[in-house]
Amino acid sequence: MSSLKKMHKGFIGVGTVTAISRVLGYIRDGFIAYFFGTKWLADSFFVAFRIPNLLRQLLGEGSMPAAFIPTYCEVLSKEEKERAMRLVGNMFTAMFLLSTVLVLLGVFFAPLVVKLIAPGFRAESRQFFTTVTLARIMFPVLLLVNISTIAMGVLNARKYFTIPATGPALFNLTLIFYFLLSKNISDDILRAKCLAVAVVGGFVANFLIMLPVLLKEKVTKLRYFYDGVFSNKDVKKVFLLLLPAVLGISMMELNVFVDTICASLIGEGTISALYYAHRVNQLPLALFGVTISMVSLPFLSYSQAMNKKEQTSSDLFGALSASYFLIIPSIVGLFLLSDEIIALLFQRGHFVKISTITTAGVLKFYALGLFAFSGIKIFANYFYSKKDTKTPVIIAGFSFLINALLDVILMFPLGARGLALGTSIAAAFNFFWLGWLILRETNIRPGKKFFLNLGIIFVSSAVMAVFLIYFKNTSVIFKIPLGAVVYFLFWKGLNTIVKKN
Repeated sequence: MSSLKKMHKGFIGVGTVTAISRVLGYIRDGFIAYFFGTKWLADSFFVAFRIPNLLRQLLGEGSMPAAFIPTYCEVLSKEEKERAMRLVGNMFTAMFLLSTVLVLLGVFFAPLVVKLIAPGFRAESRQFFTTVTLARIMFPVLLLVNISTIAMGVLNARKYFTIPATGPALFNLTLIFYFLLSKNISDDILRAKCLAVAVVGGFVANFLIMLPVLLKEKVTKLRYFYDGVFSNKDVKKVFLLLLPAVLGISMMELNVFVDTICASLIGEGTISALYYAHRVNQLPLALFGVTISMVSLPFLSYSQAMNKKEQTSSDLFGALSASYFLIIPSIVGLFLLSDEIIALLFQRGHFVKISTITTAGVLKFYALGLFAFSGIKIFANYFYSKKDTKTPVIIAGFSFLINALLDVILMFPLGARGLALGTSIAAAFNFFWLGWLILRETNIRPGKKFFLNLGIIFVSSAVMAVFLIYFKNTSVIFKIPLGAVVYFLFWKGLNTIVKKN
């Protein structure tokens, strides 16, 4: 089986599990919207969750794969089994120690951090103290996620993709079960605190699902959890690669915090509207952007380790083409159906009509940047696979400055929509700069097939848009699947015509 076919097989497996996870995620968010709406307590919960979530992105899911997987793949490609086992055991211990220190510091300095990221929350208010408490409860998430990320990296490098991808589904199930069991809680603040505890429990489940496969594969030995942790050259290499990756991810994540700060100044409910819109926008990104990025990194890393330029080019643009196959029509669908989608998912309980209008407006502008958000992840993998974690950092830094500037300019004339638009424009800048640098590389070219595929995708998406506009009075429950069928049939037909010619 060719490398590209193996990659596509991984896309399908992970994409299927991710789709299930996202459906569960929207059920989970539906419960959050029902019980908390877009009121002050919802803002408190989302701000509190973003604090450990930022650190988890910086050291865990966001940056660690970029540093760990290429290094681990290089060791595996040389068939140095004992060295690979030492690297895994040492990395688990190193991340456990680092994460523990950060959790303790986070719990202690939580009030200061809340003041920094949500200056609109009045000090000494009930909202401020509630946010601090929720943040302290959820800080252990950082430790759990960082350990899980090492486990995921080990399994992905060994071409296990589906099992690690089931972790988020278990996390969502944990929260859904909590809401079902807590429906009789009358105190909303107590409900939010219990939800924070359930979040921690969900991340425990996320790690445990991978443990049986790690034990089966015998990826390390007990003595490597304590022997040579601070002297292992491979561990040092991972952390040297991690530092620039952390800076790069910090730039992207700081965009979220700049948005949060500006949103807290706009008014009540803005933070929640950004969260709900971002969650909906994340569905196609997770299914067709993050999923494909996650699967492609080990393949690119192996190609780079063996210096196969042609294979690297094929894997890179094959991954981008596979991503855009569903990202482009998703942009069209989200932009045209944003009001109906938000109403269907969230408009009930405390989430009222005005909440839908605000959130849908934000979603339109987030959707415009989907092509860039997904492309960045795939293009950045090219640099990570050749152990260049510095280049994406520099570009991300400039993108952050652009986003911060646009937030300040657009937040008052456009409100929450301006914050989303600024984020999308900054992402487009990031994407095109990465692409320009890649095209300057020798023998790294997209090829005729890539452009043909892209043209077919755009034409098919345009036909789908006409269909959605023409049947605008039809229920969104029917328009989404019928629009998908129209898109796929035209895509399939055009593909057939192109192949015959």
